[in-house]
Amino acid sequence: MKFGLFTIVPWHEDWTQERSINEALEQIELADKLGMDEVWIGEHRFSRHGLVSGVWSFLGQVAARTKQIRIGTAVVVLPLHNPIMVAEEAAMVDVMSGGRLNFGIGSGYQRQEFEGIGVDINESRERFAEAVDVIIKAWTEEKLTFHGKYTHVDDLWVLPKPLQKPYPPLFQAVSTTPASIDFAASRQIQVIAGGPTDILGQAPQVIKAWRDKMDEYGHPHEHLDPPMSKAIYVAPTQEEAERDPVGLDDFSSRILRSTGSNGAAIGIPIDAQGNIPPGYEHWANRQQDRDRRDDPGHAGLPPLRGTPEMVIEQLKQTQAAGIDHVFGAFGFPGLPHEKVMRSIELFATQVMPHFQGAKVS
Repeated sequence: MKFGLFTIVPWHEDWTQERSINEALEQIELADKLGMDEVWIGEHRFSRHGLVSGVWSFLGQVAARTKQIRIGTAVVVLPLHNPIMVAEEAAMVDVMSGGRLNFGIGSGYQRQEFEGIGVDINESRERFAEAVDVIIKAWTEEKLTFHGKYTHVDDLWVLPKPLQKPYPPLFQAVSTTPASIDFAASRQIQVIAGGPTDILGQAPQVIKAWRDKMDEYGHPHEHLDPPMSKAIYVAPTQEEAERDPVGLDDFSSRILRSTGSNGAAIGIPIDAQGNIPPGYEHWANRQQDRDRRDDPGHAGLPPLRGTPEMVIEQLKQTQAAGIDHVFGAFGFPGLPHEKVMRSIELFATQVMPHFQGAKVS
């Protein structure tokens, strides 16, 4: 199995921005030293949900402060960016890190982020699909010529090129929308499951659907293990594992259900009048799905929370469901830094060794 750490650098009310960012970097450094496979960084803006609006500068710091761990984006919201600049920035991180970039992408879902940048969320799916094609061509062709709906260039020398050839591994965040799974398979992009698919108990089915689509397109995939995000918290005693998150484990849902600057809930693409953008029809009940996340008894797969022995058993159930690649946050926004660091260390030293040499399902 493979394991990774995930952060969007949430900004809890009791923390300063500086503390949140610096402690996240220290946690990443520890994961690197302890032999974790990956770190995944998520881009967000305009709320306490996540501070990584300057995703490329943050990734540069991660590249400079780590040695072995692979550096993933989960995700860069492509419709909010010029795809040529994304190709440049991502390639720079790949070069600076010695070829350690995993490039995870998504189409975004927070309407407030689109409106704050000045991008029409109704164009999200089209912009995303075109951006993928632009970036791959910019990386693989000496000079870029592209004429689409949003990008028009001729004979453009996009530099630098990625160190990894033909380009860094691609990953796409998907939910249960068949079209997003089909698109990922059509471009030979691995899916990232978790979040709503975990809550609904559908992550294994989503990954199977992606494998079926890969077969349809004739793309080999047996050697690939798409990752799944899970909340993770390891403590020395079960009492601490259950007590420490009280009052903290609903932070994300609380922020996402709050009202943003546009009068609508932050965590959904739907506007204040209830209009749903094209391609987001499956998001109509997404907040109710998130509320289920805060009730572990309704999670699709067991939450990874407890003593090392307990988490080992929970991971065995996860692996039995066909998941061999897991990453997650190792604490909760507002949890003391030393407890998050302890959770990372307990997982890396007492849980990971039970699975790293084991045969995957």
